Amino acid sequence: MSGKYQEMLITKIKQTTQEWKIAGSVTENELYRFLHGLKGTAGTVGMTDVSEQAEESLNRLEENGIKVFQEAEWKLLLPSFEEPDGFGDENIAGIREVAGMRDDETAVTAAAVATDVPFILIIEQDTDFITKMKTFLEEHQFQVLTAVTAAKGLELYYDMSPDLLIVSMDIPDMNGLTVINQMMKKARKDLTPIILVSSHITDEKRIAAYNLGVLDFIGKPLNENVIVPFIKNRIFQRNTILSQIRNDFLTGALKRDCLDHELQKATRRSGEIEKKSSVLSMLDLDHFKNINDTYGHPKGDEVLQLFAKMFLAQKRPEDKLIRYGGEEFAVIFPDTSYKEAEERIQAFREAFSSYEFASDKGSFHVTFSAGLLEWSGAIHPKEMLESADKALYYAKEQGRNCSIRYDEVVRMKMNEEQLVLIVVDDDELVREMLKDHFEKRGKLGSRSIKVHTFSNGIDFLEGGWYEPGRKYMVLLDGMMPKMDGIEVLVNLREKYGNKNLLISMLTARQGDNEVERALSLGADDYMIKPFNVREVASRIDRMMERVFA
Repeated sequence: MSGKYQEMLITKIKQTTQEWKIAGSVTENELYRFLHGLKGTAGTVGMTDVSEQAEESLNRLEENGIKVFQEAEWKLLLPSFEEPDGFGDENIAGIREVAGMRDDETAVTAAAVATDVPFILIIEQDTDFITKMKTFLEEHQFQVLTAVTAAKGLELYYDMSPDLLIVSMDIPDMNGLTVINQMMKKARKDLTPIILVSSHITDEKRIAAYNLGVLDFIGKPLNENVIVPFIKNRIFQRNTILSQIRNDFLTGALKRDCLDHELQKATRRSGEIEKKSSVLSMLDLDHFKNINDTYGHPKGDEVLQLFAKMFLAQKRPEDKLIRYGGEEFAVIFPDTSYKEAEERIQAFREAFSSYEFASDKGSFHVTFSAGLLEWSGAIHPKEMLESADKALYYAKEQGRNCSIRYDEVVRMKMNEEQLVLIVVDDDELVREMLKDHFEKRGKLGSRSIKVHTFSNGIDFLEGGWYEPGRKYMVLLDGMMPKMDGIEVLVNLREKYGNKNLLISMLTARQGDNEVERALSLGADDYMIKPFNVREVASRIDRMMERVFA
């Protein structure tokens, strides 16, 4: 594979080794850090052999070792590589592949998100267990988020409303079953399955857990042959019960309580692919109060029932109709553009408005107004509703019986909030890849984005980038010169706290103390190098959707 970023990496390797030749030797610590960075970066840009060779060499070194390597020694530890064809030339196809933008990959991704992906939260202090289960479950098409403390797990549970929880009883700050009891309060309302796991199960623990309402208590290690169908079974049972209790009795539409969940599902469904969008539309029956006052409330109920019945008969299976309140409905059109949604709403408008309602006071027709919001990626449900409702207001101002987009004219009257993405990594190649991708993308979710990069933690902390009230996403490399990523993380949390600041650690290590320390010290997520840039963007979208109100 050729490409701009491979050329940059090869140039960096040559420059570094030339410096070592001039110096005559290199310390074990410096060699370890170089290979650690090379392992992640090479894998990210598609040089898999180089990444694997770097990892093999790392296993022969100590991170804080003091040995001095002469040229003949360090050369044996360096990965070998072949310069790509056209080295020194711009290769657009290669750049697209590096960024994860292959046409065939886009098609595969589209197929992968065509169905809803269950979202699982794992609360467990054992990082080996977390890493293994996260990888295993994601390979089986689950979306997984993790927490290494009970406090963080409880916070994520309330913020993100997962479909299922896997919770260890062995976490030190579990405080007996107090945290489980707090989780069960929400679980009873949301019907969220909670699976307790422990390496030391006793009858006493089982009885206490069952008395709190927990249905499943499993011993570790988990049986990988059983756990996937077991989880699917629990999520299926939950969804079956929810479908029986979440419909509005009068109209058959979904209840308002379902709206946030359905918006999140639509976002997960289409947000993975940048070219895909979805549309939320708020519909309001025109002059409905006059219908009740003139023809009576039973006739008004008949209008509502027919409105929902006709829409449910015409919609696609994936479209959702929610009764928002009174005569107002919300409609979610997944994988749909403004134009497509407008065409469907107009076809429904023509059919519904042509229906003649009969009464002892004469016949009448009913129309409706619609406000539309098209979105892709992460955007909070509250903001979606406010935007679509604003468009609905303009539709009524225009005389009703029409559809209005929440377009740029409306956006100019709203103070759109700009998000700031900061990449802190000593590897210039990683910084440039992420910066290029997000600047070309232009947005995170539906919000505009500003990108900053820093080559080390000290410059970042002293960079004067922070503005109170803004929302920030920081991608922080775990291993850097001058100041380690963990130390930068601690400084960030001490100085700015948790509000409006998401931090994701970038690391080439798996299942070691670095991940556990980062999560326990305030990191919101971690990403393993090498990574696919498009997957990083999608993951950031989902995080902001769930966290930023």
